[in-house]
Amino acid sequence: MLTSRLLVILQRELDSQGFQLSPYCIQQIEQLVTRGVERMRNNKAADHPGHILNAERNLKALIKYFRGYAEEAGTFPRLANSDFDSALRTSPTYWPYSTSG
Repeated sequence: MLTSRLLVILQRELDSQGFQLSPYCIQQIEQLVTRGVERMRNNKAADHPGHILNAERNLKALIKYFRGYAEEAGTFPRLANSDFDSALRTSPTYWPYSTSG
């Protein structure tokens, strides 16, 4: 299942960067992943290996963005819930993980 695959990648990326997120932050990212997979299925992108690889790369890029935000806030290896919300609002778009809902 694509969602499970992406969530494993999410955890591996967090672990490899030594980045710790609260359960709230993890839940928010999991929701982004779930909506992203729905978007991919609706657009038939989930059937194309290239689109799946792009989704994997962009998930890693999103985590790196959050890490950079934590570093700027001086809280790395953690990111406070309020900082996470702020980072999410100002995040660039990483297809298929739209923050607009």
